[in-house]
Amino acid sequence: MTAQIPDTIDIDGSPHALAAVDGDPLFDPVGHDVFPGPFHTGCHRGYVCGYSIADDRLTLRELVLGQHATVAGRPISPGATVFGASVTEDAGDGSYTAAPLSVHVPFSGRLLAGRGLIEHLHVDMGFAPGWRYARVVEVVLDAGHVVARVDRSAEVAAVRDAVLDGVIPDPDGDPRGAGWVRRTFTLTYDRTFPPTHP
Repeated sequence: MTAQIPDTIDIDGSPHALAAVDGDPLFDPVGHDVFPGPFHTGCHRGYVCGYSIADDRLTLRELVLGQHATVAGRPISPGATVFGASVTEDAGDGSYTAAPLSVHVPFSGRLLAGRGLIEHLHVDMGFAPGWRYARVVEVVLDAGHVVARVDRSAEVAAVRDAVLDGVIPDPDGDPRGAGWVRRTFTLTYDRTFPPTHP
């Protein structure tokens, strides 16, 4: 296993990586008769979502699937349709992309979206937590509609400084410890804001 391709969320035209989720599940392809299949080491779960927030509404705009996925019981192939959009193949890695989509995602909860992954803090395993990004915005949603947006960059920077200065331990724990790999594959809020954060 290795670092994973994060879902993305476009906020007012600016791309962000999804760094944490607290609340309802986000888009689940299985619930729509789309079954992901093996992708590559950078996409263990077999799919990547591209979301956007426009007009204060959360929408799935793009879905990338591995070559062994099935759609409505049939193997994925160029020309297949997902939510009315034609699927195209990326010859580079054998993935398939359905876009542009316009699928409302009725998520209730909060998300952390990060921009500017700090390269020297990159860990080649799982998903990067929010404190590894230079800028972080929190989006609070109710049934897929934005009710608040908060710039959390200063708080995230305080956590980052505390981790790097040894004031608090890395929220993911020791890379040699049991459960570290599993934890890095989660998107829990406490990976960004541990209970001991300043």
